[in-house]
Amino acid sequence: MLSNIRRSEIATFLRIRRARLQPEQVGLPRGARRRTPGLRREEVAELAGISTEWYAWLEQMRDVHPSMDTLQRIAGALKLEPAEQQHLLTLGGYGLENGGAGLAREAVVGAQLQRLMDQLACCPAWIMGARSDILAWNRAATVIHGDLHGMRGIERNGIHQLFLNPRMRRMLVDWEEHARDCVAKLRLTQARYLDDPWFNELVELLLSRSPAFSQWWDEHDVCLPHDGVKVYEHPGAGRLSFDYAILQVAGSNDVPLHLITYVPTGDTDTEEKMKAFVERSEAVLHA
Repeated sequence: MLSNIRRSEIATFLRIRRARLQPEQVGLPRGARRRTPGLRREEVAELAGISTEWYAWLEQMRDVHPSMDTLQRIAGALKLEPAEQQHLLTLGGYGLENGGAGLAREAVVGAQLQRLMDQLACCPAWIMGARSDILAWNRAATVIHGDLHGMRGIERNGIHQLFLNPRMRRMLVDWEEHARDCVAKLRLTQARYLDDPWFNELVELLLSRSPAFSQWWDEHDVCLPHDGVKVYEHPGAGRLSFDYAILQVAGSNDVPLHLITYVPTGDTDTEEKMKAFVERSEAVLHA
């Protein structure tokens, strides 16, 4: 049986995606009397091969539990992208961890992972848990996040830093693009932990303190983790450009973790600047 919050998320997600899809995109005539944007419920139901009444129950948060096949057919009718289809299936309870409990477990970073990051002397690297808490990092990572040792509790969280730390917002070039992308990835992950108060503590905090996060969260966009490029205007080092990658690794208690690595972009002076930064920080540490 789906929880109330899961039924609510499914209903909202379907309504938003239905409103975004135009009749012409699925080979249907627009007609002269169409008063609402996007497709009608009965059109989605027909395209998915289900009854209009049953589809309406989904959008009305009725106590129904759709099969995986039914959700996949609805996803096809709405022309959902792979990330969106995955999101809908996860909201429906398919593929959840711990037999469907959807509760995040405490992660433990082993000594080998820490040594691996420490070997990346000029490449910022850190490990994040399920809700993007920063669990471990190397010295180069402090050029991005500052004094991580001095942060406490949820402050030491990558998404908290992105939205609520003015330093990060000033430094990151194309902040809005990356912040939107971050919200979409968090949406995708949160579908697994909708019933977990610990995970939702972060979402509730951001909704209450960041208007930008609140606006983009309500759009219900989702995307899969991906590699890319990030550029920073560092107050001391100037412009820094990195190719970044996100790798899934296992913690010492088999809880999935994400290793984020930043490699200085070729044809820039970022590597030289990072070497100088690490050398200065080492000198201060041993002074």
